[in-house]
Amino acid sequence: MSPRSFLAFAAVTVLLLVGAVVAVISRPAPVEIPKNRPLVFAGLETKINEVSEIKVETPSRTFTVSRTEAGWGLKELNDFPVIFDRLKTVVVQLSQLRYLEPKTSDPARYDRLNLRDPGAKGARSKQVTVLAKGGDVLAKGIVGKKNEDLFGDGRSGTYMRFGDDKKTWLVEGGLDLGDGPSDWTLKTILDIKRGAVKRLEIKSPNGGDVIIHREKADQKDFKFEGIPGGKRQRGQWETNDMAKLLDKLELKDIRLAKDVPFDGKSYGGRITTFDGLVVKTRAIKDGKKFWVNISADTLPDADEKAKERAKDITTALAAYAFEIDEKPGKKLTCEHVNLLEGAGIKACA
Repeated sequence: MSPRSFLAFAAVTVLLLVGAVVAVISRPAPVEIPKNRPLVFAGLETKINEVSEIKVETPSRTFTVSRTEAGWGLKELNDFPVIFDRLKTVVVQLSQLRYLEPKTSDPARYDRLNLRDPGAKGARSKQVTVLAKGGDVLAKGIVGKKNEDLFGDGRSGTYMRFGDDKKTWLVEGGLDLGDGPSDWTLKTILDIKRGAVKRLEIKSPNGGDVIIHREKADQKDFKFEGIPGGKRQRGQWETNDMAKLLDKLELKDIRLAKDVPFDGKSYGGRITTFDGLVVKTRAIKDGKKFWVNISADTLPDADEKAKERAKDITTALAAYAFEIDEKPGKKLTCEHVNLLEGAGIKACA
């Protein structure tokens, strides 16, 4: 290497070294966050077993998880059961929230943190209230936007506001209240596999009922009744697929059946299994949503196991309406013509 090349190389090296030193010196020092900051709801951690009710208010809905003799249920939904671990997680999350730093006290800026009152037009907040058995308030606050990367190590923060105090806070910890009561329940409503189905009937309010059936459980294909002369079914697989309409049926939302307009325009379903269970459904499409109400009965010659299951299904489900996905929803509101060739996008399967 020539002396000139060596000097040039050395100069570049020195510049890089100086740059690295400057970068290290100018790097912001890690922010030290005190560990003993006050809890947002001091004392809740010792009163978790005293909790008797959790009320969640959102811009679209209010629901209450309350303690009953049978466990925990949704008060506004005839005590429809909730998942205990879900309840426990929320209470523990509340008990571990810690104040981090105060934020704006200007109501005009609440919307930026999703901290307007849940009842205000266009609000995106939620309010949570935790009560003890005697009615004492154990925790209450308006919950706003999450700060997922607050600490950069998986720990999050949450913006909150409390009572009539105009001051808002960034608190350490996450709080998952869900979007509605269905986020506190088991998702599977009913699970009847295609292999158990003997006969399926969907009675349309417009006429043109769907009836498919088979005689034996080991018979692969279902027969589709009432195919007009000169027409064919869209496909045997689609007819067979209709029998999957209750296969791991899951809910997206839940309401009382009386609050959903089934009367007069619902599709009546009757799904009969080989053991004599008869599941009865009422289903509608309301806008873009599919809703179903479910009860059960048995054939006269059904065994005691089937009769007990029918009773359990009716007791657990008959009072409710469940929003379901489009795929089973289209089957439960199927028209006869939509299983025939030419149905196009209106096909049921």
